[in-house]
Amino acid sequence: MSGLRETKKAATRTALSRAAAEIALMEGPEAFTVAAIAAAAGVSPRTFHNYFPSREDALVQFVVIRVQELTDQLYEFPTSVPPRDAIEQLVINQLRDGDDAMDSFSAMFRIGEILENLDPIKCVIDKERLIAPLLEFMVERDKDLDKFDAATLIHLHAVAIATSLHTFYQAPEPRDIEDGITLIHRACAWIKK
Repeated sequence: MSGLRETKKAATRTALSRAAAEIALMEGPEAFTVAAIAAAAGVSPRTFHNYFPSREDALVQFVVIRVQELTDQLYEFPTSVPPRDAIEQLVINQLRDGDDAMDSFSAMFRIGEILENLDPIKCVIDKERLIAPLLEFMVERDKDLDKFDAATLIHLHAVAIATSLHTFYQAPEPRDIEDGITLIHRACAWIKK
């Protein structure tokens, strides 16, 4: 019985975090309230507070879930593909799959900006918790890496990819996906030197 209860709780937590992201992205910070998030997820504000202390925490949880989903996709690459190449290709695949989707890197960037604007001190994402799934992937897939080296590579990738995507998203519309892919290749090439 507790397995079913835990599954329902996890589903509610995910629904609340996704509703928070949708409202923040689609309607803006003004509409981003606990009441709106709870209503969109089909629960009461009191139930919301059973899962999250604040609306910002629900938004951070969306990012955490999204990073776990992306890491799960990394495991779908053959073990013969080096982890660095798998990360680069995953980002390229995500860029090609669509820029307007809730699960896009563009959405992740916008959520980061929203969190910074809401309350930068309160909205600090626990980076250790965030990179934990990636760290496990890197160490598992590259036996020459210890945790320090893997963490360093993850942070280097994060900065390189963020720089390339930020540059791409700052370009005027319509953007050419191939330009974004070129930027990703250029940024990741620095890590491989």
